[in-house]
Amino acid sequence: MSSDAPLLATTGIGKRYGQHVVLRDVGFQLHRGESVAVIGENGAGKSTFAKIITGVIRPDSGEMWLEGRPVSFRSPRDALRHGIAFIPQELAYVPYLTVGENIMLGQWPSWHGLTSHALTLRRAREASERIGIDLDVERLMVSLKLAERQIVEIVKALSRDARMIVLDEPTASLSEQESRTLFAILERLTGEGVGVIYISHRMDEVYRFSDRVDVFRNGELVASVPPSQTTPAELIAHMLGQEKEEFVHGTRTSTEQSVIELRDWKRAGIPNLAGVSLAVGQGEIVGVYGVRGSGAELVAEGLGGLHPEISGTLVVEGRSGAIFPTPVEARRANIAYVPPERKRDGLVLMLPIQANMSMLILRQLARIGVLRSRLERDQAADLARRFDVRFRRLGQAVGQLSGGNQQKVLLASRMAAQPRLLVLQEPTRGVDVGARVEIHKFLTEIADQGRAVLLVTSDLEEAVIVSDRLIIMRDGAIVGELRGPSKTQANAIALAAGSAA
Repeated sequence: MSSDAPLLATTGIGKRYGQHVVLRDVGFQLHRGESVAVIGENGAGKSTFAKIITGVIRPDSGEMWLEGRPVSFRSPRDALRHGIAFIPQELAYVPYLTVGENIMLGQWPSWHGLTSHALTLRRAREASERIGIDLDVERLMVSLKLAERQIVEIVKALSRDARMIVLDEPTASLSEQESRTLFAILERLTGEGVGVIYISHRMDEVYRFSDRVDVFRNGELVASVPPSQTTPAELIAHMLGQEKEEFVHGTRTSTEQSVIELRDWKRAGIPNLAGVSLAVGQGEIVGVYGVRGSGAELVAEGLGGLHPEISGTLVVEGRSGAIFPTPVEARRANIAYVPPERKRDGLVLMLPIQANMSMLILRQLARIGVLRSRLERDQAADLARRFDVRFRRLGQAVGQLSGGNQQKVLLASRMAAQPRLLVLQEPTRGVDVGARVEIHKFLTEIADQGRAVLLVTSDLEEAVIVSDRLIIMRDGAIVGELRGPSKTQANAIALAAGSAA
């Protein structure tokens, strides 16, 4: 075995399900102390490849080598025995065991044949100290935030002498500060020679942390390049197999005619609202940005009828009234709300595409109380074309679609009722870069039709690019409004962080 052999190498890795080819002839290398970002559209094969190299699934073809030795993993436990750990999006842990017990799960130390709780906690503490993290090993896992649980998973992997860690979208649900903490830990690990592979949809992470970017498209590894030698536009072109046009908008001027006005919205508690007033004009996209706890999410949820406890006035097309007490009242006012958690709050995953698209307009599709199936199907087909939903058939369950296509179905279902105001909360969370660009274009087209759009997002790049006006919130209050040349990420961050001059 050569001392220069890669930590991990693969050649010819292939995987298919029936006639559907998921991976084709993938050759990959990872060296000790190297961090590789893996990007690609949903369905490109990223997660399948990650699961193959960590023993979750078996490849149909190809070979793998670990430091020059051929290997074949039968299970994740087998891969872990070889020093390869997988940290998926959906973390596996025992909620009512302690942090220390979860770290040492499966390898609890014993004393004279009896499990030693004290020794378990001590070894867990030693494992966390290795990466400079002061974990309270006696806390219950159920009490931890997601970011803390991810750190526990990393410590757990290191306690088993992992020399390679694979993470699937580790920051998808983390705040900016939590993401920075996670990457600081990963940087310490690569400094100690641990190899890191992480799947990401965030370009800023790719440029901030990775030594190399590998791009998957249609089951193939189509590009492998250091981030310093490429641009985001080039990476997107690799992902999509075409030159991607620059998508920059957010240049409309506000109209005199307001579709909606919020006046002096207040709410006690955490997060709070402290007298928020704003308006959205016809044909305008207004962005609302703030860090977690800023109150920005309450604005979207309040317009969706989810917070009747908010006080203040709501003016809809010139008619003044109270906050909507229910989502039904919001829809009656011609307002469509797109929630941030599509699987939990926006879609019924086991139902077909056409049923999800029509669920909010059943009365319009019925005659004397009977649903007109052909009309429902035609309506769904038209919406699917307009929003470029990729599917096998309209009767396909939404849960079988990729994240980007699920989000398009969600957006189409809300637009089916032809609302005057579209309120979106985190509309591109968990979708690939290609779907993200498409969704941004849909929002532009919706505004161009004369509809009002309120975009509440914690994605700063999205907030700056998409919005015509960008409202910044902090501690429940509006602290600034940006438009034109002043609408930059630097200005938005300064206002959100309270550091603006």
